[in-house]
Amino acid sequence: MRVLLLALCLLSLLPLPAQDGEDVGRGREAGRRAWLVATAIPDGIENPIQVLAGKELTEVLLSKRSIGDSVAAPKDGIVRVVRPKPAAELVEGEDPYITLAQARIPESVRKALIILVPAPPADAPKVFRTKVQDLAEFRGGGTLYLNLTPTEIGVKLGDATIPLKPGAVRVHNVSNLNKPTNAPVSYHFRDPEKDEWKLISASTLVLRPTRREICIFSVDARFGRIDYHGVTFPVEREP
Repeated sequence: MRVLLLALCLLSLLPLPAQDGEDVGRGREAGRRAWLVATAIPDGIENPIQVLAGKELTEVLLSKRSIGDSVAAPKDGIVRVVRPKPAAELVEGEDPYITLAQARIPESVRKALIILVPAPPADAPKVFRTKVQDLAEFRGGGTLYLNLTPTEIGVKLGDATIPLKPGAVRVHNVSNLNKPTNAPVSYHFRDPEKDEWKLISASTLVLRPTRREICIFSVDARFGRIDYHGVTFPVEREP
């Protein structure tokens, strides 16, 4: 387990780069939406957070277990988590906000999930790095897996085996799911010291066509072990 403890230092190197762009405030584009989820909520950050999309400022409550309200994506696709500058730092004509995180939603993406990953101190004043996930293929009963550990993770869900390399983001959908269905699930990690797979946990899940799940794997710094938690993401109703 010594390797797992030391591997905490590598988390900031995983392929979840911050996404840069220039907020030119060109307004929203009808039909494009974005949801935000944080893999962890850093101490000291105000929650609800303030999300700036174009010229519209929206409060969004971050939770480790559920997804909050969506925001309308602007035409340029740039969504920022911001904090107002103190009055003493305001300069006329300059941006009145400090950017804590920034993501750009590709023009082809209609529904996006913005994943917020706590940033290392070197990224200050940024608090999060971001990853944008297209939700087009994330269907009811499916799971989005996010591996924030420096080792390989393996998921066995029913008859499916789902490998996750360090830093991987992967959607797994279940075919022909039209009612709540029980499925056995187990989570495993590759021990880098012994180069063998070890069990994290095993249980039974209820897969529901009306909701999706996000499963986030991380390293528990207190105990030096691989841990995970789930975030429920209801399927939005079409107008």
